[in-house]
This record gives sequence, structure tokens and C-alpha cells, in this order.
Amino acid sequence: MPAQPDSWRSKRRRSHRIYRNAGGKAVCGKTHAQGIVPGGTADSRLSCRRCGGVGLGAVAASNRCGATTICIDVDDDKLELAQLAGGAYSINTSREPLHERLQEITEGRGPDVVIEAIGTRVTFRAAVEEVAFTGRVVYIGYVKEPVTYETRVFVQKELDILGSRNAQPEDFHAVIKLLEAGRFPVRQAVSLVVSLEEAPGALRSWSENPSSFKKILVALD
Repeated sequence: MPAQPDSWRSKRRRSHRIYRNAGGKAVCGKTHAQGIVPGGTADSRLSCRRCGGVGLGAVAASNRCGATTICIDVDDDKLELAQLAGGAYSINTSREPLHERLQEITEGRGPDVVIEAIGTRVTFRAAVEEVAFTGRVVYIGYVKEPVTYETRVFVQKELDILGSRNAQPEDFHAVIKLLEAGRFPVRQAVSLVVSLEEAPGALRSWSENPSSFKKILVALD
């Protein structure tokens, strides 16, 4: 891993402190992505790995907080929807090289924040490998098997690594405001609305072919 110029590292530390000291949360749905601060600097870059139900919320929340968001997935439809939610760039890793594209978009620096929202060993490792020096990695997804890291990267890059799972009442209030402002593509994000009686069948269909669904809503009235 090449050493970074002192002037560059100083600039990155200042940008990083904006995230760390403010202690902010970006929220959407029932998840929150820690470390993304409203009013972030114009050159802050955030990448979100996978843009399903959870990742889409992270994209919308990051955009709301002022970050320039890079959406990463293998499904063009999900990437298109992620851009409607506020994504600035998209990378389809089924046909584009992840590292090269991230370096191109971030001018060789890597993203300031990486949000991992799928939970595979490959994406867990890629998060720490691709994030910028003095950057932040937020894990929303989780892997059922052990993950092996090159731990030298943690120290050499001076990373903050966080897990994100639950939310506070104020987080839900922020989500409601986001929806009321019309800044989330609700119509495009909801694949199916079913009654409570129809829910088991809808969930079976989702389980058999999850890539065909984005969000399923159950109407209780």
C-alpha cells in the first residue's frame, strides 16, 4: 500500500474529524448508518455496498446528510433506484472493476465512508481495503462464517470500524420527515402491497426469488 503525502493525510484527518466529533447518524427505515454528519464537506465521498432494502435506506440517508454517494451492486435495476434515492454514481461489479472505478471517482483517494449492507466475506474485506486513509467503515450486514482480514490495513489506514443495527425514536422522526419531503422514491421502492392474509404467500414468493422484490408492505386496515 503506497504511503500518502503528509499534506493529503492532514486534509483527510480534518475531513474525518467532521464525521467523528459530531457523532451524527444518518437514518432511513429501521436502520441507521453511523458516522455520516449533516452538512458534511463538499468533497466527502461515501460508498454503499449493495442497494437492496437496507442499502437503499443508507443511500437516501447519506444523500440527506450531504454526502456524495457511490452506489455498488450487481443489479442495474437496484442501481437505478438507488440513484433516484440520491446516489451520485453507480458501479455494477458484475461488469466493472470495483477498485479502479472507486479510485477514478474519488481521484485516487478512496471513499471517506464505506457502508457494507449485504454481509459476505468478500464485501466485508473490500470495505476496509477500499476505504480512504483515516476513513470509516460501517457494517450493517453480517456474515455467518468467520472473516479473515489483513489487520495491518486497520492500523496503517487509521480506520474507524463500526457496527450499525438499531435506531432511536429521533431516528424514526428523521425518516418521517424524509418521506414527507418527497425525497425518497416510495412508489418505485415498493414492489408489492398485500393484506395480512396474503402476507405468507408474498413472503414465500420473496424467499423463492428475492431479487424480484424490493420492499413488500403489509396493509393492516
